[in-house]
Amino acid sequence: MIGSIEGIVRAKGGNRILLEVSGVGFEVFVPIRAMESVGREGEVARFETYLHVREDALTLYGFPDENEKRLFLLLLGVSGVGPKLALALISVCEAGELARSIHDGETRKLVTLPGIGKKTAERIILELRDRIDIDRYLPGGAPAGVERKVFDEAVSALVVLGLSPANAGKALERVDLEKLGESPRVEDVVREALKKVSSKS
Repeated sequence: MIGSIEGIVRAKGGNRILLEVSGVGFEVFVPIRAMESVGREGEVARFETYLHVREDALTLYGFPDENEKRLFLLLLGVSGVGPKLALALISVCEAGELARSIHDGETRKLVTLPGIGKKTAERIILELRDRIDIDRYLPGGAPAGVERKVFDEAVSALVVLGLSPANAGKALERVDLEKLGESPRVEDVVREALKKVSSKS
């Protein structure tokens, strides 16, 4: 089994990358979002991988980190979800956001994703919500001085406003908590985090 791969990018397009390793070109299918972080042709790239074996084909799927790969494998364990659908879900929805939606039982959100009907969404939640270690997908811990509940609610609010969970966590880490007092409110934390995002952009 090929657990990871590192090589030189020779070609890329759509969700496919041709990676050369010791003179051998490996075709790797990756989440479309991951294409943004892949280097240019001629540069080195590395992926955590899963080799899907069928009688008529061997298909290699690659992921930028172990958490995305772990979520992909969990999705594959759901009846009716194959590798193409699992990859499509991770392509259009950041892994942390998708994991949280499953963990929180957000059926309505899942059915907005491509290829997911109500029955499939319910089946994914039923089979995976208790198997997802949600802490793996949270953007770091709560900064000192902020209760976990306040932090989680602030992350959720920032995600609703358009940030990814990872970027929401990074913005919260930049907040000057001393300005907010001993027990900051969620709305105050979110407002300060948005200021940090605006100043960075």
